[in-house]
Amino acid sequence: MRNKIAVKLAAYFGGVLLLFALVIGATFRNQFSKHTQEVQKKEITLRAQNAAKIISNNLQNITRHNSQGITDSKFIRDLDLVTGDFIVVIDAEHNLSLDREGMQNFRKKALEKNQNDPARNIQKFEGVGRRAPRTGKEAFELLPDEMKKRIVRCLKDGTQFTREQYNPFFHTVMVTVGVPIYGPNNDIHSVLLLNSNVEGKGEAAKSGVRILLLCLLVGFALCVLMSVLLSYRFTKPLKKMESNAELIAQGNYKVRNDIEQDDEIGDLADKLDEMAEKLGLAAEESQKLEKMRKDFIANISHELRTPVTVIRGSLEALNDGVVTETEDVKEFHDQMYKESIFLQRLINDLLDLSRLQNADFPIEKSPLNLCETILDAVRGARRMGAEKNISVSEELDTDMYMVNGDYGRIRQMLMVFLHNAVKFSPEDSSIEVSLQKNEIFVTDHGCGMSPADVEYAFERFHKAHNEQNKSGSGLGLAIARQIALRHDMELGIKSEEGKGTTIIVHLPDKLEADALTNEDEKHE
Repeated sequence: MRNKIAVKLAAYFGGVLLLFALVIGATFRNQFSKHTQEVQKKEITLRAQNAAKIISNNLQNITRHNSQGITDSKFIRDLDLVTGDFIVVIDAEHNLSLDREGMQNFRKKALEKNQNDPARNIQKFEGVGRRAPRTGKEAFELLPDEMKKRIVRCLKDGTQFTREQYNPFFHTVMVTVGVPIYGPNNDIHSVLLLNSNVEGKGEAAKSGVRILLLCLLVGFALCVLMSVLLSYRFTKPLKKMESNAELIAQGNYKVRNDIEQDDEIGDLADKLDEMAEKLGLAAEESQKLEKMRKDFIANISHELRTPVTVIRGSLEALNDGVVTETEDVKEFHDQMYKESIFLQRLINDLLDLSRLQNADFPIEKSPLNLCETILDAVRGARRMGAEKNISVSEELDTDMYMVNGDYGRIRQMLMVFLHNAVKFSPEDSSIEVSLQKNEIFVTDHGCGMSPADVEYAFERFHKAHNEQNKSGSGLGLAIARQIALRHDMELGIKSEEGKGTTIIVHLPDKLEADALTNEDEKHE
């Protein structure tokens, strides 16, 4: 019972098909039986009408050769042999034609047709109608009251009638049709009763029902087989997805369903494959992030340990009196000052990165001319590059590029780029800063970066391992990226080892005059 869905679907299909077969079978049996009965009654009525017409056409000859009346006519007795039914005639004086031999023969035939269970009818009507009537009057009186009423009415106004009931003498269900027999003057002369046995004639309906049930049974078996096959075909991809989901839960993100179906199951399989692919990428990213985090912790630990060790060693030397010369003491103080500045910068970088990554941390934005910010940053970079005789030049294609931003943060971002450019550039080289349309370019001609370093340059835990970056913390570009994101800017980088690096800043659109007015009103 592992494949429970398939079993349930097969059971549901089978139940629906069985109910359908039962409803169709019952409806067919009911309608077919009714139709058969109606056809039989119409045929019997037609035979009765034809027999009455024959008697009417020969009525004068019948009465001429039978002084005792029509009810004693041999013509009527012979008419039974023609129709195969039991025919009686009732005249105006309520005399009923008696054909004892014909009655016995018809009774025998009825018993033979119903020999499957004749005892049931005999037992049910035991003692009723067992003695044959002696006269026509007596025979009429033995008829059921309802039958007699209808005969009397038919004699009066010619109303035809059909009645189906059990006949205790013949031990069978009989259909009796009463039709008037008209005389020469078109008056009602007598009534003809045609009695026909219908129990045996119901075999056609039963046979039709049996054939239908057999067909339904075969069809039901085939449908159940097809439902089982379809159910297992329906659940096969679900089982595969279940198995693959277990593998994904265990960390195997390379597994794929590879189910091609243009339906909801196919869509689900595609979504699972897409989820596995994204989980795989997320796992790889998590591993890289974990590695960078460990590298970051190692770098921070190293960066913190070195100045702390220097400061502590210097303090111990001064405190223990190991260093007493004035020049040496001053040198130790200078060293501790420099190391404390480095510690302060490192801590500030960590705080800046933490604050900038917090979406709730406010940035004071106002309309500013980006060109002035660029020129200010270039002036600061020139002072940094003076020690290595590095020239810093600028080229702006406009004197005004208004944006809505935080002057200090944007200058900080540019200073990160320029600081790195100075740090990684050789002595007597140059750095170019340019503004072209809506992009800022900061280009140096230093050592450049490897493709792996370029890919993760803006990650917060990444740090290039080379001689020029031995004192770096790996936080500068991460801080610059956060500043850019908060100002709707995008950062790009192009670098080639041994040739240099270019930082590209994609700027937002300039503020128009109306936007500047609105921004000024906000700040007021």
